[in-house]
Parts: sequence; C-alpha cells; structure tokens
Amino acid sequence: MSFSIIALVLRIIGLGFERPLVKALGQGRSSIAATTLYFGIGILLLLPVIIWQASTNPLYFADIHIWILPCVASGLIYALSFHTYVYAMSVGEVSYLTPLYATAFLFLYLLDIVFGTATFGLVPLGGILVVMLGVVLLNLKPGADWHKSLNPLLVVRQPGAWGMLVYAFGLATGRLIDKSVANIAPPVAYAFLDNLPAVLIGAAILLFRGRLSDVMSLHRERTKIAWVGAVSGMGAYVMLLLALRDLKPSVVEPVTQLSVFIAVGMGGLWFGEQTRTRWLPSLLLVIGAALLLWKG
Repeated sequence: MSFSIIALVLRIIGLGFERPLVKALGQGRSSIAATTLYFGIGILLLLPVIIWQASTNPLYFADIHIWILPCVASGLIYALSFHTYVYAMSVGEVSYLTPLYATAFLFLYLLDIVFGTATFGLVPLGGILVVMLGVVLLNLKPGADWHKSLNPLLVVRQPGAWGMLVYAFGLATGRLIDKSVANIAPPVAYAFLDNLPAVLIGAAILLFRGRLSDVMSLHRERTKIAWVGAVSGMGAYVMLLLALRDLKPSVVEPVTQLSVFIAVGMGGLWFGEQTRTRWLPSLLLVIGAALLLWKG
C-alpha cells in the first residue's frame, strides 16, 4: 500500500508540472508536431524498461491476449484526446484549462450510469453542481462584467476550452477501459502501447502533409522542455497504473486533482497568467471530483 501512495504523490507532482510544460512545448508551433514529439519521447523512454522487464520475467506478456484489445481501444481514444489536449494547451491558459479537466469526472460518472456500474445519488448530484459552479466561476476576471462572466456558455468560447473538454471526455472513456485491466497488464508495457497510436497517427498526418520534419525542428528548438515534459507526463501515467493496483479509482483520481494547484501556480509564474480568480474555482472543481467519485 505504501508504494501505491508514493506512486500517487509522484503522479500529483508529475501532472502539476506537465501541463505548463506542454504549453511551453506547443506554444506558437504545430500542435500535431508537438503531440507527436511529446508522446514519442515518452514511449521511447519506456522501451528499454519494457525490454529489461520482459527479459527478467518470461511470463511478462503471458496475459497479453486478455488486455491487448482493451489497450488498442483505449489507445485510439487517447490518440484523439491527446492531440486535442496539446492543441488546447498551446492556445489557452494553463490556469484556466487545467481546472477544466475536472469535467472528466462528470463524464466518467455519467458513463458509469449508462453502463450500469453506478447509480444516481445525492452525493454525486452535489458533485455535479459543485463542478458546474467551478466551471462557471472560471470565467470571472478582474474588472469584467460578472453578469456576462457567469454565463455557462462562455466556457466553450475560451481559447482551447473545447479541446480540453474533448480531452476530458476521452480520458473518462479511456479510464473505464484502463481500470478493467489494471491488475492484469504490465503497467509499463500497457502505457507504451496505450500511447503509441497518438504518435503513429500524428506522424502519418505530418507525413501526408510533407511536414514530418517539423518534429525534429521542434525537438532542436525546445529539447529540454520536450524531454522534461515527456518524463513528467509519461511518468505520471505509469504512476497512475501502479497506484490503481492497490488504491481505488475513487481515491486515486480525486487526490490526483491536487496537481491542479501546482499547474495554476506555474501558469502564473511562467506565463504571467492572472491566477487570482482561478484558485476558488479550482478548489471547487477538486471537491466536485471527489464527490462524483464518492463511494460512501
């Protein structure tokens, strides 16, 4: 159990720094090239670990027939999600988009109801209301007309917001698949195959456009950002899979949202974003996520 807690803490730190690093990588550049580079480095880092683990464990891939199809399915979903995510972060504000990710838990709860793995209750209803309040309050800005700012439809008009919502829905769908095989699949191998489609699809699009060289150009220009970001992001995902081995998703996911506060702070420090009005909605979104995943 203690190892899972350590994994969870490392996931919080990794995600907290990953959001602003993704923005720094993709800002002013092709988001497809940025996504391909970012996740390409991530899976490259995992490859030697997989080789080492497989060489020391003859049964490493023994159950691959059980988890490979779910992995492919979630990988295709994540491919769309990751490309919209990097695009969103490259054009929007870190301190606005990061808290917006909490809508993933609203989507996850609704999907659980659709598939019969959850029932409607008062506590999750409270979570829905708190999440919606947090989303609405994200629109508040110093000096802005608060009547207009509290319009819920204003959310989708913010730069990158639609991409973050697509990302949130995609992750909610992928998480349903991930948790079904989390105790079976080797975490590192699963993470590698889960992220591979995003890289292959991005490379195929760039090749078709004759822009595949954009990936290497971006790597030369922003090498440190790309590698530190990839380590943070991919490491956070592996930590998720490790944490889910002993901890319930209803614990892991809400606690993970503490990373929001790191990202909001970094958005202010690195990009000069006005974060004063972002702390309260961020807190509400974290609380809402916890309520949505409440198991009693």
